[in-house]
Amino acid sequence: MPKNIYIVCPPNKATGGPEALHQLGYILNTLGYNAKMLYSTYKKEPVHPFYKNYDVPYVRNVKDSVDNVIVIPESMTNLIAKYPLSQKKIWWLSLDFYEVLMNNRENKKNWIRKLFVPYKHTEYRFESNKSVTHWYQSQRTKEFLLTKKLDNKIDYLCDYVNELFFENLPDSFSKENNITYNPKKGLHKIEKYMKLLPQYNWIPLSGMTREEMRVTLRKAKLHIDFGYFPGRDKIPREALISGVCLITGRDGTSAFTEDLGIPEKYKLHKDEISTEKITALINHTMQNYEEVFSEFIAFRNFVMSEKESMIKNVEKLFTKA
Repeated sequence: MPKNIYIVCPPNKATGGPEALHQLGYILNTLGYNAKMLYSTYKKEPVHPFYKNYDVPYVRNVKDSVDNVIVIPESMTNLIAKYPLSQKKIWWLSLDFYEVLMNNRENKKNWIRKLFVPYKHTEYRFESNKSVTHWYQSQRTKEFLLTKKLDNKIDYLCDYVNELFFENLPDSFSKENNITYNPKKGLHKIEKYMKLLPQYNWIPLSGMTREEMRVTLRKAKLHIDFGYFPGRDKIPREALISGVCLITGRDGTSAFTEDLGIPEKYKLHKDEISTEKITALINHTMQNYEEVFSEFIAFRNFVMSEKESMIKNVEKLFTKA
């Protein structure tokens, strides 16, 4: 049993990745381990209000030791070199941010640092390292990791929908003619349908508390997301829990059945995103909500069991001695 587990996380940031990292800390401590958040940069109050309920203690610095396990999200793999003695667990919560943020860090270096600190000593490009283990959150990432020569086997670990969305969950929903969308993802692909179909209430999921998000989703019939899926995105899963049908594209992880296991006819290729086809699909879903939602039940049940699955997988990954 490891003496200390530290989970690296950006401070005071509310996105899917940081929540998954806090969920891991919460589960580990519930199972009797000694897990703490390790916030990557200084902020006076590093714990975002959304994550205070996970009640995971935190530290700002860690002394490298063979007694430590350090969980590092794929966006911060530059920290691998900082902890040569510790066991490092790289949790791939997305795939795309790894390369993007690595290049951003390199571009920000001045010429002196680039000259005296070689690239290989500051960034991780899958060099042989027996102290590094990889966890994947999505099938897409698994297939990527299988193309690499790794010293340790890879393992699956996925996060879960916040328990707030399960509170007082009704057996059936009182739906209105509402369609939700994330204005930060693929908005330009959705706007024309908002004009073509004004008979529906189009609601952007932004500027809301989580409680407001829950109320909004429980009244919606459909959530549309034609944006890019870097990982197993949270909002579509929250929508499914809330009894909402989905129409998505196939960019990123949404193309994989293991990652977004909704019926294929509701996941559209780029060449299928035509005005006539989508308008007809939206109308069919809105006018036949109960019939259409029954097609999403199997994957909804899978999403509803993700916390239980995560607990079991964490137990396997941190087997007590």
